[in-house]
Amino acid sequence: MSPSIVITRAAHQTGELKTLLEAAGFRTLLYPAIAIQPPADARALDAALRHARDYDWLIFTSANAVEAVARRLDALNLGPDALHGPSIAAVGPATARAVERRLGLDVALIPPKAVGESLLAALPILAGQRALLPRAAKARDVLPDGLRARGILVDVVPAYETVLGQGGDDLPAALRAGQVDAITFTSPSTVRNTLIRLEREAGLGAEALARVAVACIGPVTAEAAKQAGLPVDVTPEEYMAHGLVAALKAFFGKNADENGHG
Repeated sequence: MSPSIVITRAAHQTGELKTLLEAAGFRTLLYPAIAIQPPADARALDAALRHARDYDWLIFTSANAVEAVARRLDALNLGPDALHGPSIAAVGPATARAVERRLGLDVALIPPKAVGESLLAALPILAGQRALLPRAAKARDVLPDGLRARGILVDVVPAYETVLGQGGDDLPAALRAGQVDAITFTSPSTVRNTLIRLEREAGLGAEALARVAVACIGPVTAEAAKQAGLPVDVTPEEYMAHGLVAALKAFFGKNADENGHG
């Protein structure tokens, strides 16, 4: 039987990963650990978007931020041309595609690795310049802190909030029945909220995943998993959905060979 893989992404973002996993021969279970909602107060975002031309760089660190900005522009009756002026940086190819598809704008910079540290190192921004960073209400400060240390004037504005997800497949039952082979995490919040859901819904702790392969999309997510007491079995070289699927194929192919099932 094909390995069964859990997807913990927000429900509206499961499509690509689900399609890739199933095309690779895996079965999928959906357990949305997070959901995305507008910020409690959009005034800072609105003000920044109205004055976007005053910035030298507009930095997107997720497709969710792109979508949030696009929706606020619609609400303010502003078109994407309101963002003309600053150069645009995207943390990775998926975020860059979202910028081009949702806003119709060109991305000037994509770093070698899809993490904030790589983006910080790659940004050709000068001391005294201004950067706008619309992002989750709660997020790592590696990028804004690093930019400020270089003399950049950074406005960090909440564009969306990440909250606890709900619904999906009955993961606790599947775990108890031994019907889960791997679980995928695509952000630190998916790690934290999966464990919160398991505990609230079924009284299960991290030990419930002890016999499940843990696959993280990149090093930041992997570190969050380790801090939560989860050993990480799979981390791809490319921190994107297709890289995660390729790494899972390699992992299960290797295990099959070692167990004499290759």
